[in-house]
Amino acid sequence: MDKLKKIFKNKKPFIIGMVHCVPLFGYENFPGIKEAEKNFISDLKALIDGGVDAIMIENNYDIPHYEKAKSSTVPQLTDLCLRARKFTKKPLGLCVLWNDYETALSIAKIANFQFVRIPVFVDRVKTDYGIYDAKADECIKFRKEIKAENILIFADVQVKHAEHLIKRPLENAVREAIEKKADAIIITGKWTGDPPTFQDVIEARKIAKNIPIILGSGITPKNIKEYDVDGLIVGSYFKGEGNPKEKDYHNIFTWKARIKSERVKKLIKELNYGDLT
Repeated sequence: MDKLKKIFKNKKPFIIGMVHCVPLFGYENFPGIKEAEKNFISDLKALIDGGVDAIMIENNYDIPHYEKAKSSTVPQLTDLCLRARKFTKKPLGLCVLWNDYETALSIAKIANFQFVRIPVFVDRVKTDYGIYDAKADECIKFRKEIKAENILIFADVQVKHAEHLIKRPLENAVREAIEKKADAIIITGKWTGDPPTFQDVIEARKIAKNIPIILGSGITPKNIKEYDVDGLIVGSYFKGEGNPKEKDYHNIFTWKARIKSERVKKLIKELNYGDLT
């Protein structure tokens, strides 16, 4: 908790805005290096101008996802992360889908990021892209091997977009994630745009005690004040309202949708952060 408080300057709840990279090099819809960079910087700037506390980068549109990122995408993702670090001094994080903790931690170390998100830390899940096993022990070991203990691990528990193959109460999964040394716990709804249930958050908070709880889906100005949590990860709301009928692999928006700074400002204003400059 002390490390996280230092990063976010004791702000509660802090807001992490998501930058979803376009399909990267090696994927069918890759739009080219210049277009990828243009869209990336556009979203990064919109989040910063809007006043978020931190930013997390994710290869969301590299579909299909694999447990390990395609080798063709890693150099480009590394370059984008280095550009992000040059662009802002705000805290930065990285999630490499589906569960590539090695690439995430390695790039975070190189680019001086503060945290990574690990979707499958203590669970066993079935997704559209395969079955993924818990990687908590391997993740912690690798972080130590590359001397990256200063990079915090934000661990999803019973993550969205997945069928959970270990049938157990949420509180048991939270307890294991903490025992396995997660620095923060992420709670989500079932899909993109779905908020977590209040009961899930209450159960997670009860078990986590002084370990931070972060919400990872479904936050809007209408519900932003309704949860007692340490942080909020926001992505789809910043792009627009979306159309559930047009979901592609459960994404509300296509990769061409850009973040709108006015929506970022609206959310933060609702949270009463005050001065947005």
